[in-house]
Amino acid sequence: MKPPFTDLHHVLTTTRSVRLRLDYDRPVPLGVVGECLQLALQAPTGGGAEDWRWLVVADPARKGELAELYRTAYRDHVHEPLHSAAGVDSDVVRGRLGGVGAHGEVSARTARILRGAGHLADNIGRAPYLVIPCATRPNPATGGPGTNSAVYGSLYPAIWQFNLALRARGLGTVITTLHLHHAARAAELLGIPDDALQITMLPVAYTVGTDFRPAARRPVNSVTYLDRWGVPFPYEDKPVDRLTGEDPA
Repeated sequence: MKPPFTDLHHVLTTTRSVRLRLDYDRPVPLGVVGECLQLALQAPTGGGAEDWRWLVVADPARKGELAELYRTAYRDHVHEPLHSAAGVDSDVVRGRLGGVGAHGEVSARTARILRGAGHLADNIGRAPYLVIPCATRPNPATGGPGTNSAVYGSLYPAIWQFNLALRARGLGTVITTLHLHHAARAAELLGIPDDALQITMLPVAYTVGTDFRPAARRPVNSVTYLDRWGVPFPYEDKPVDRLTGEDPA
C-alpha cells in the first residue's frame, strides 16, 4: 500500500511514534502540514472553546535553538541518569521506563525506544517543521479539579488526529515533551505569550518507507474491567484485519 491511506483501520493500527525513520532530507510542502492541521481541528474541544493554538516552526535558526533545548533536556533527564551508577534506578528515570526487569535490565523493546530517543535528540532540529501545540485555557495550576483534564483533554485529541492525518499522507512524527524543561526559553524564542501553555513538540517529516505495522499490545481483557475494578471484560482480541465492527452474534 502507498499513501494516501484511506482505510481507517489501517491508519489507526499503523500510526507509530516515529523516531528512527524520519526523512530529514525530503522537503515537506507547507500546504500538506496545513491540510493535516485542518483535519486535526475537527477534533472535539472542551466547551467548543477551540482554545488551541499551533505554532509551526520552519526557520532553520529557530529550529536549531529548539533542538539545542531538547538535547540539553535529553542529556540531563534521560542520558546522564541512565548512564549514572544508579542506571534505571535513578530517581530521575525510575517509573518512566516500561519493560524494566527485576534485575534492572531493560527489555529489547525499551532498549529500542531508547536508541530511537537518542537518535531523535541528535537530529530533531533537522525535521522540516517543529510543531508546538499550545493551550490558551487557564493554566492547570490555577484551576479547579477538572482543569487539568479540560486543558489537556482539549488538545491531545487534536494532536493525535494530527498524527493520523500525517500518517495517511506518508509523513510521521512523535509526541515529545523534553523541551518543556526549558519552556520559558522556548516561549521567549518564539514569542509565545505567558497565558499560552505549551503542550508538546512534534517533529514533522516524511517517513523512510511507509510499512509500519500494528504494535504489540496487551490484550483488551487484561487492561479493561466491566462495571467494577477487577471484573474481567468479556472480550477476546481479534486479528486486526478482522476488526470489522460487526457483532459476531
